[in-house]
Amino acid sequence: MAELPTAATPPTTPEVARALAAIEASKLLAEPDVAECLDAIGDLIRITGTPEAIYDWVTHFLGRETLRQFAAQHRITLHESRATEEEQLPAAAVIWTASGDGMAIFPQGQRPAATLLQLREEVARREEEMTRAADFQASVAAGHVEDIDAWHARTSKAAR
Repeated sequence: MAELPTAATPPTTPEVARALAAIEASKLLAEPDVAECLDAIGDLIRITGTPEAIYDWVTHFLGRETLRQFAAQHRITLHESRATEEEQLPAAAVIWTASGDGMAIFPQGQRPAATLLQLREEVARREEEMTRAADFQASVAAGHVEDIDAWHARTSKAAR
């Protein structure tokens, strides 16, 4: 996780001035709560003198919150892998239960935004599989007697 930098109040640099100007411009179109958040970010930039580090920290924090909310919405518990560097997963893996809950294991140190993208892909893949399964069951209930491969070949041609 990106650490919040600390320092005595540094002199204003051109980089800090540009960051603060961008924040002030953004506040013109922002809702009051967002403007308040931008003010807090500006204060952190003034204190530390490191806009990039503050942006990195804020992005990491917001990404982690977005990931947490997405996982909760889809009933997925999140677990960071404890594997060694050599055994590390290449990407997040989701294990689904019959009840529809999931457990995601993501690589140690992976940025929340990358994990969120991988979870979105896994959820989309699962939803597609569930739709296909429901379509197959409806086909069988309608009296079509065929195996899954014949059904898939028939429905794939019909979709084209």
